[in-house]
Amino acid sequence: SYYQASLEADGGDLNRDVVLAYRLSRAQTGFDMIYSKTRGDDGYFCLTLTAGEELAGESDPMDYVFILDISGSMANQEKLKISRECIGAFIKELGEDDRFEIITFNVTPATLFNSLKLAVPKTKKKATEFLGSRRAAGGTVLRPALMAAYKYSDPDRPLNIVVFSDGMTEQGSRKELMAALRERPPNARVFCIGVGNEVNRRLLSRLAEDSGGLAAYLSRQENFVRKARAFRRKLMKPALTNVKITFDGGGVYDIEPPTLPSLYHGTPVRLYGRYRRPNPVKVTIEAEINGAEFKNEFKVVFPKDEGGNPEIERMWAWRKVQRLLRDSDDPDMRQGVLDEVVRLGEAYSIATEHTAFIVLENDAEYKRWKIERRNVLRVGRDVASRKSLLKQLERMRSESLSRLGPSIDDGGVAAGRPAPTLPDT
Repeated sequence: SYYQASLEADGGDLNRDVVLAYRLSRAQTGFDMIYSKTRGDDGYFCLTLTAGEELAGESDPMDYVFILDISGSMANQEKLKISRECIGAFIKELGEDDRFEIITFNVTPATLFNSLKLAVPKTKKKATEFLGSRRAAGGTVLRPALMAAYKYSDPDRPLNIVVFSDGMTEQGSRKELMAALRERPPNARVFCIGVGNEVNRRLLSRLAEDSGGLAAYLSRQENFVRKARAFRRKLMKPALTNVKITFDGGGVYDIEPPTLPSLYHGTPVRLYGRYRRPNPVKVTIEAEINGAEFKNEFKVVFPKDEGGNPEIERMWAWRKVQRLLRDSDDPDMRQGVLDEVVRLGEAYSIATEHTAFIVLENDAEYKRWKIERRNVLRVGRDVASRKSLLKQLERMRSESLSRLGPSIDDGGVAAGRPAPTLPDT
């Protein structure tokens, strides 16, 4: 299905985000696959695994530690204001059996209660007052706040550490943060909320993914109550943990990401990969749900020729580039992956800190400057795919418009209406 939407506003400006909110719902857990395959080349696929409502259930009470960045950079773009409002909305959604604490930090951390407190009206009010009194100033040192949050771990309850920050830390402190993640208690997960448009997504995403959590990003146009409710549902309980997807047949290789995250309600897991042989393939999904084994097997057929989804080729390459850069975050480690990053960037039109787009007027100019266009065939297929999609959408619009108004019978007369008669003259 395709939908067309438009947005109009009086007195708007271009210095704002357009936030599109949509809900994903599926009765039973399952996956969807799309492919891209040209003759003479190995194929690509994208598998999307979505949690079904059958995995939803009542959750046990949980513990939450909210870590709020109050460093100087949070004064920009109303980052601190947005964070305060979102934490406040989140705390309002907590059940009375849940417990919580708030830690603020710049160069040093500070706590609200210095212990976990039940989420009752009295403590929620105190939290609102505490958040309202915070001001942005100073540097950004997250590690001490993270280590302090670990002290709230109760072995009998899950601990969710939710960090609100723009991630603007010193380069040297990133190694310390990665080391701190490895020291977290077994029952702790770290969730990162990036705030504003100037945010270190790579750092925040890695903090969350490496600890089994999630990363999300907020702007001024967000509905904080809706965001808090949706995110709390994810925190309450992952639908599936320790997710593994294997393929029997097809010659599958270059899976991205190599290690899958937990599956949460409303946040599908996407797996990209390549295949050598267009054959029937058995897909096996294995995971855990509340400590119990979850296993499903499906049969699919990798196609010999599929030209309608060339976009997933670039998506696969982009995921691989991001992983290579992330895993070699230290500049001293970059040389080992630099050649592959540049190769993928040139072949799949991906701009990185090591590759850039060059636009010249015509083919003669590329030849003049001896610039090899390694992505010319792929770009041509992208253009052809877009044109085909536009034609399909135009055909659907025409069919929809043809159903407007009264239908016309074979005689050219509107059905259900008498033909008009002309007066005698």
